[in-house]
Amino acid sequence: MKKKNKFKSVLQWIGKNRLFTIGIVIVVTYLIVGIFAPVIAPQDPAKANPSIRLLKPFKDSEHILGTDAIGRDILSRLIYGVRTSVIIGFCSVLLAALTGLIVGIISGLTSPGPIDSILMRITDVQMGFPFIVLAMIALTLFSPNEVSVTIVLSLALWPAYARTVRSNVIPQKSTDYIAAAKLMGASRWRISVKYIGKNLVPAMLPLIPLDIAGMIINESLLSYMSLGINPPKISIGNIMSDARTYIASDSWYIMIPGIVLIIMVLGLNFVGDNLQVHFDPKLRK
Repeated sequence: MKKKNKFKSVLQWIGKNRLFTIGIVIVVTYLIVGIFAPVIAPQDPAKANPSIRLLKPFKDSEHILGTDAIGRDILSRLIYGVRTSVIIGFCSVLLAALTGLIVGIISGLTSPGPIDSILMRITDVQMGFPFIVLAMIALTLFSPNEVSVTIVLSLALWPAYARTVRSNVIPQKSTDYIAAAKLMGASRWRISVKYIGKNLVPAMLPLIPLDIAGMIINESLLSYMSLGINPPKISIGNIMSDARTYIASDSWYIMIPGIVLIIMVLGLNFVGDNLQVHFDPKLRK
């Protein structure tokens, strides 16, 4: 009965929050497009046909969103670009959140102490390092691909999670239920996972969609600057990079991937903002 009541209350909350519902629909749609890109894409995204280069949108039923500078189908390329953005965005945030969670819990449980001091100094150094400089150094030294871009993006993000987790762990470790768990013989691992870990969800969950949106923008920026995903691999950023030469003559070429990116980021922000309001009583007021 309790599970049914919880499920019902969740559905009622979703029904009341239209922006959250819109955001979830957008996010799920992009996830489906990303996961099933090879099935959904109407054309081969790498197939060029110079005879129909820069075909404008809605002029040809086979190329609904037109073609690029060498005659490749833009819709198919955008579908594969969404796939890249979804994979890198979600994986980089997942890696950053896991790293921040581990560092934050260890730091919080050992505070005050030398381990906490060392971990927080490393975190401070990482937070003070400009993202674009870190990206330029790392992606110049290593071949830019999905794995290296994901790691670079997660390096820029994990300190924020570590700080958030630590600030929530420190007050929790002195509470009565943690003291009772220690008296009952619970190990540090059990306390960290079962008692402290589950109470970190309200602090971390709203950050995840917002950070995914930020990482998708950062990946697109890096690819636009030719520091991220480079051809023949496809990303929204390098589609926009190819289009910048034609801004004056064919502005639709760069506008279409820009709109796709904006809608994706807006959907994630709608979800994150509403989760933040839901979990923070101060914002509800």
